[in-house]
Amino acid sequence: MATPDDAHRPTREEIRSEFLKYAPSYALDEAAEAIERIAELQAQRLIRDGVYYIVLADLVGSTKFAATHGNPAGAARVQRFIKHSFDALNHSELKNTALFVKEIGDAVLFIFQHFPDVLRWRAAFGEYLELPAPEPIAIRTCVHVGEVSLEGVNPLSLAVSQCFKMEKAVAAHDLVLTDPAYHIAWPTLDLAYSAFADYGAVELDGFDQPVALHVVNAHDSAAFSDLV
Repeated sequence: MATPDDAHRPTREEIRSEFLKYAPSYALDEAAEAIERIAELQAQRLIRDGVYYIVLADLVGSTKFAATHGNPAGAARVQRFIKHSFDALNHSELKNTALFVKEIGDAVLFIFQHFPDVLRWRAAFGEYLELPAPEPIAIRTCVHVGEVSLEGVNPLSLAVSQCFKMEKAVAAHDLVLTDPAYHIAWPTLDLAYSAFADYGAVELDGFDQPVALHVVNAHDSAAFSDLV
């Protein structure tokens, strides 16, 4: 018998349409591959509102690159970055739920249920970005944690807004966690005590005091892979 929850549960086609609405037109093939995984997870009722790691990956130096090489080259660089973020999601061996949420200019937003999956994705992402290109690509990765309400695949969350606020505090190549994310994530790694270092603090709306930051001690795809 149908329950009230079933009455509001989106269909597989509604999920696909909602997801693709936020996917960039130049990455629809990669997005379509990702949505099949999401639709299957939704069908199994494995994607629900709840606590997630919120992950923002930002392409460093886009303005400078476009000023040097022109808008067409700059756009191609951003598109390569975003497509490879999908490739990494689709082809890394993730153990739990992970969702692409949306692109925001030269950044991409994901949510993950399992921190080692963040590192697996980041390692795979790095491998794709190391493929031959006119100039090396550098990214920064911000990780926060919080309650997320999923409307289709669009997250409604204070934690998402907070994650964006930490972006300017993170340098190129670094993967940085807020203190709340760090305290949840570190027990998932065998090398927890050597895997992180302190990284200053940042002011975030909703916190009375600046929030401490912690950086993962890895700067390339092999180093991220070694942690998991």
